[in-house]
Amino acid sequence: MKILIIEDEYRTALDLQATLFELEPEAMFLPVIDTVAAAVRFFQTQPPPDLAFFDVQLADGSSFDVFEEVEVKCPVVFCTAFDEYALQAFQTNGIDYVLKPFDRSAIARALDKVRRLENYFQHRVAGERLPAGVRPAARKNTFLVSQRDRLLPIAAEDVAYFHIEHEVTFLHTFDGRRFVVNFTLEELEQSLDPDQFYRANRQFLVNFKAVQEVQQYFARKLLLKLNVNTRDALVVSKAKAGDFLRWMERM
Repeated sequence: MKILIIEDEYRTALDLQATLFELEPEAMFLPVIDTVAAAVRFFQTQPPPDLAFFDVQLADGSSFDVFEEVEVKCPVVFCTAFDEYALQAFQTNGIDYVLKPFDRSAIARALDKVRRLENYFQHRVAGERLPAGVRPAARKNTFLVSQRDRLLPIAAEDVAYFHIEHEVTFLHTFDGRRFVVNFTLEELEQSLDPDQFYRANRQFLVNFKAVQEVQQYFARKLLLKLNVNTRDALVVSKAKAGDFLRWMERM
């Protein structure tokens, strides 16, 4: 999850980032933005994050001015010391409204709401109740990989896991072969069947059929044992452990 914090009090931004990292260890944080003008430039020129936390009062105006200048496509959690902006917040992209000084439980509730909404809409897309004329995005079923001077087709179902190593993505098959693919794990996560592949951590995207055993690990993490070899230990964070187990049971 890519998270953007828009906050003009640097210490508050650091505290919020630390709390979010504790609750969502897999999160990636974009540079903090502290003005309306900088926020407008960001949303005009950069891909939207997965989630943004907006302070209402910024150094050069109200963060609601951002929504008047540019389209904000990501869900937003507003953070402010005043409760008078709640209605205005929910008239924009606001999915939650956290009062300062915030605490861990308030931020945790906001993240839980984000996850519930995300799961709901993912299930809607995967299910049968799509609007007329709308089709689910096509899933990637085959990868063309290079081997010397040849291109080989590898079926997605034959892939045990994908792994990032030195910023290069490798495809590992059940029969022990390894190939470079020109996709990020984020792109693969979006294009593959979410019932078949799970983003276990920043380095691994794993096939359900490859999971041989799940072990309790220290600090309430999970250690996955696959039926193929991996160079690194495959650990699921405490924050994702419950979601991973629900994914395993759903299959």
